[in-house]
Amino acid sequence: MNWFEPVWLYCERGTSTEFLAEPVNALSSLSFVIAGLAGLWIYRKLPAAQRSGDHLLLIGLTFLTGLGAVAFHLFATQWSELAHLLPLLFFVLVYLGFALNRFLNVPAGALGLANGLFVLATIACVTMTCVFLDTSLQPAWSIVSKAAERTVTGATSCLNGSFAYFPALLALSLLAWMAFRRRHKAARSLLVATLLLFAAMVFHTLDHLTCSMTLVGNHTSGVHFVWHLLGGVSLFILVRSSMLHQNKRLVQEIIPPDAKHSAKHPKNY
Repeated sequence: MNWFEPVWLYCERGTSTEFLAEPVNALSSLSFVIAGLAGLWIYRKLPAAQRSGDHLLLIGLTFLTGLGAVAFHLFATQWSELAHLLPLLFFVLVYLGFALNRFLNVPAGALGLANGLFVLATIACVTMTCVFLDTSLQPAWSIVSKAAERTVTGATSCLNGSFAYFPALLALSLLAWMAFRRRHKAARSLLVATLLLFAAMVFHTLDHLTCSMTLVGNHTSGVHFVWHLLGGVSLFILVRSSMLHQNKRLVQEIIPPDAKHSAKHPKNY
């Protein structure tokens, strides 16, 4: 693999190799950074007993996802694409394990199996050819690409790359369903994050199909930036729910009720 090989996937860049060929996509990528900052603000407001390394890890991965996305839309190379996708993949892995354990009390032994299945499903979705989907979309893609006067190799591959996120959508959907069945307070947050991710995937798919509709002057932006905005909000909701809806028994195990009472009312000896 040539790490500096150009990656042309989105309407805004077309086949340009210029550093600032995707200003809208690069700027909207900061939504993930803002989500991380908002998550950090909530973390700092939490009582010390409710904080954990998992929260900081999720916040850190949200930051890295945003920084990687900015780099990807500035450099558009193989290495910058991985810098964007790997933190997002690890975020889903960490959150999946966190939610199963902290929200649903799934035994630790089952978490490895769940994460393993998720990784295998993601690899399968990334590597499959999606011949049927690509063939179905090709006529529409050909019309739009001519109208926008730009051609991007592989732009329709598996719903323009959106199919790679299907395992994450499925995992979130299952988490939301399980949380609703158990009437867990994180259920609504998980459902909203799932719906936002689905909507984001739709815009990710439609980026090139709407290319000719987003021409302002000599610049065509596409709708990929909406994927960033919705994705950033979705990650923030997930990070927020990890801190506000975690199982209270964990807090009681760290600081017993008697200890907290004694701290407020110290005895005089």
